[in-house]
Amino acid sequence: MPLDEVDAARLAALSFNRSGPFYRLQCRLGLIDERNLNVGRRALLLAALAWLPALGLAALQGLAWGGAAERTLLLDFRLHAFAIAIAAFIVMERAADQRLGWLLSQFVARGIVSEASRPGLVATHQASLRRSGSALAEGVMLLAAYAMSWLWLSHAALQSPGGSWVGQVVDGAWQPSAAGGWVLLVTVPLYGFLLLRWLWRFGCWALMLRDLARCRLQLVATHADRCGGLSFIGLYPGTYTLFVFALSTVVSAGVLRQIVHHGAGLTSFKFEAIGLILFLLVAFVLPLCAFTPLLLGLKRRGLADYGALVSRHNLAFESRWIGGPAADTDGAAALGSPDVSSLADLAAGYELVTRIKPVPVSRASLAPLLLAALLPIVVVAATQMPFKQIFGALKGLLVV
Repeated sequence: MPLDEVDAARLAALSFNRSGPFYRLQCRLGLIDERNLNVGRRALLLAALAWLPALGLAALQGLAWGGAAERTLLLDFRLHAFAIAIAAFIVMERAADQRLGWLLSQFVARGIVSEASRPGLVATHQASLRRSGSALAEGVMLLAAYAMSWLWLSHAALQSPGGSWVGQVVDGAWQPSAAGGWVLLVTVPLYGFLLLRWLWRFGCWALMLRDLARCRLQLVATHADRCGGLSFIGLYPGTYTLFVFALSTVVSAGVLRQIVHHGAGLTSFKFEAIGLILFLLVAFVLPLCAFTPLLLGLKRRGLADYGALVSRHNLAFESRWIGGPAADTDGAAALGSPDVSSLADLAAGYELVTRIKPVPVSRASLAPLLLAALLPIVVVAATQMPFKQIFGALKGLLVV
């Protein structure tokens, strides 16, 4: 196998999800083996761990169904959303390994990283793996997840003075129910930990893109993708479609609860919805801005080089066909005879240079993220207005 193929295969096989204490714990429990992440089985198991015991404990206390909305677990959409999000966070691990590994391998397969720079590429990826599998980082995430759980549940208790299925406030102190205790200790911390773990990995990937941009990349100014050959890296946001869907589901569940249980209007949450979408778009475009200086420099040099070449070629063309002033034809000789077809070809190349994009991303690559964010919001909106009106309001957002 040629060296390029070997290097590309090695990079494609490297995993972003096989490191860290949480991964090793799952290996010891037999949930993961060396060949298979078993995402389906683990997703069902962890989602059930977050949801079923809470339901069982609530049922024993008469808080699962049949009571007032605030005191009925099955009518609290947030708990269901947590279970869905936990499953989504696990399922996306396999797709992330496949997609991100493939994207990294393309730097070698497409000749963008020279042979001399490949050790730097591998070192960059190894550094990203060390960051993503940091035991210190996962420890901080776990503590933050428990802090998030306590703050969320205590805030929810204050919003329900008469008590809810998660517990009640007695003499100024919150006393959780059995189901509330499970949610406090297991459900919300598990969701928060997995959420923070993916955000951390997202940050590690962003740092890796920054380091890749510092490698000696061989970009082509006239590449048809208008990104110097880097357009493939703009596909990476699609890796996080399930992540975006999970996050939007949890946010939308909280909104739906306020609408159904407290009579809040949908329009009162429009800024939250717009803010979520804008945050996601900015968050996934910003890491790609690491390549902006390279692309702007490529465009600047390309316009200078191809501008000079076009001038020399066109002078030769006019000298031959129109009878203009004699010109140095050395530049034209490299392109063959300065005839009409070569004039058109060179003009097309120069046009490609003028259209180089500052960021290697397209609306097509962001559309799946936008759709994933909007789907739970549309479900919530459907409780307040007909689908026809919703789709009319969203018209044009996903047009690429």
